Amino acid sequence: MVRFHKSLVAALLTSGALFACATTPKDKTAPLYESAADVTNRAPSSMSVPSDGKSPVIDEVALRTKADYHFTIAESLSLEGESAKAIEEYKLTLVYDPGSAQVRLRLAAEYVKAGLVSEAVEQCKAALETDPKHEDARLLLGGLYSAMRMYDEAIAQYRFVQKQNPENYEAPLFIGAIQAEQHKYAESIATFTKLAKDQDAPNRHTAYYYIGRVKLEESETLKGAAQTKTAKDAEAAFKQSLALKPGYQEAVLALGNLMESTGRKPQTISLYQNFQEKNGPSANVAEELSRLYIEQKDYAKAYEQFAIMEAADKTDVNVKAKMAFILIEQQRYPEAITRLEDVLALEPSSDKIRFYLGAVFEETKDFDQAIANFQQIPVGSSYFKEAVVHTSYLHKLGGDYDKAISSIEDGIKKDADQPQFYALYASLLDDTKQYSRALKMLKGAVAKFPEHAQLQFFYGTIQDRVGEKKESIETMKKVVTIDKDHVQALNFLAYAYADAGQNLDEAEQLVRRAASLQPNDAYIMDTLGWVLFKKGNTNEAIRTLEAAYKIQPDESVIAEHLGDAYYRSQMPEKAKKLYSRAAELDTNVAHAETIRSKVVAIDRQVQTIGSGERKPASTK
Repeated sequence: MVRFHKSLVAALLTSGALFACATTPKDKTAPLYESAADVTNRAPSSMSVPSDGKSPVIDEVALRTKADYHFTIAESLSLEGESAKAIEEYKLTLVYDPGSAQVRLRLAAEYVKAGLVSEAVEQCKAALETDPKHEDARLLLGGLYSAMRMYDEAIAQYRFVQKQNPENYEAPLFIGAIQAEQHKYAESIATFTKLAKDQDAPNRHTAYYYIGRVKLEESETLKGAAQTKTAKDAEAAFKQSLALKPGYQEAVLALGNLMESTGRKPQTISLYQNFQEKNGPSANVAEELSRLYIEQKDYAKAYEQFAIMEAADKTDVNVKAKMAFILIEQQRYPEAITRLEDVLALEPSSDKIRFYLGAVFEETKDFDQAIANFQQIPVGSSYFKEAVVHTSYLHKLGGDYDKAISSIEDGIKKDADQPQFYALYASLLDDTKQYSRALKMLKGAVAKFPEHAQLQFFYGTIQDRVGEKKESIETMKKVVTIDKDHVQALNFLAYAYADAGQNLDEAEQLVRRAASLQPNDAYIMDTLGWVLFKKGNTNEAIRTLEAAYKIQPDESVIAEHLGDAYYRSQMPEKAKKLYSRAAELDTNVAHAETIRSKVVAIDRQVQTIGSGERKPASTK
């Protein structure tokens, strides 16, 4: 079931229902409640009560002139959103026209805008002392009491309005809302039902809508069949509201929300679609539809709904951004770039949009623009780390390792607490064969982040590169201690043991664990095959190595291992073929010659299987 996101009273207050004029029927197509601005900007026919005739006419004219002057300034300031200044001008108006209930109401409304509730209450009371029948003042005072949770006092004000003007159809809504806030559901529904059955009431559809809201809230307090029945009653009330006013957005949204919460998403979508078709585009309905379409991954239809929302508010950057993200999802990159640039024009400080703009430029291979945007991401941003990594990576793709290294070094200077920076730094130094520099850097990095498994792995790899074999094995053991599922470290250790002919049972356990975590990985399968070869399980080794070679036929080490296994199994022709392939693929000239010597040895019937040192394919 769906709970209220805010109380009925709060919903009515935020809708601006406090200031409606109750003396004349409302246009059924107009909003039910006027906002504070609507009331305070209506020019009163007279700002004060009639004169008693005792004051000199000239004095009255002079005072009214000054009152009009300050009132006009106050109105202008109110429209401009300058509440503090407007309050002062309304106060000056009262100096020259202290008996104006309408000016006090305007002042009270301005106090509400400024969050000065107590001051607003006092002005409403003062207005009612001057004019006890002033409905707007009573409605505003009732609303203020409601906000202060003085519910009995609020209802008293609304009852007064009802008694004074039985044709006021707004006060009952407020009373029903307060009763619901007090969890007096039966009383609340009775209040709304009475209004709903009044054929002369212009807001019957609203009454049914609130019956549905109250029923829905009440259902949350029930269980079983009672809860189901009450929820169905709520649904019926929403439908009745729509029957009376088919274009009533609040009712269709409430009905859709209820249907969705009970697992009827397809019906919810149809409801919203039909509403749009019959009543025209609605930004609020479009917002719900876009969300549902996105959940279904129907991005084309979601985009259409966002277009409706954008037409309703061209300054809504969230809508524009979502439209851009849909375009990215659809790989419509040029359009996405235009959209993201439009958003940045409205929100130039948005690091999120800046990052995604860079990412789209990266997708279009415009690396210069991508880097330019990534470099504008500030240090404190949650996107800073990714921006640095992308910048360095793009320099690497462009073949400029100096700039790639410089970018990552700059990132470390700006934020030294990102272990990912050190890992990428190590990778770049490894690529450029700056092993000593990498070893020194990583030694400090693992001291700074001793529990970071990937940094420890890079450290062990570089130790192996510089010939510190024992140290690299110890480091890899630390990696597995930190992360027992670190596939690369498991594979590395297994291969190192196999290559040294040591701990072969443990090596098999390690590599089989790696294989279970990452099945069908050619390099892990190669390590397993090599372990089996070293253990003398040649037939199983061949099957495993053949599977690895089938997945990765362009890997020299795998081809050589399979050749060794074939030779041991007395399949010299197959061995020669694999050795020739391995030598062809090997970029190390010296080692390629060593492999070719195996072919010569076969021809001479000289067995040289297993000679030479090899690295595990995974680290190669």
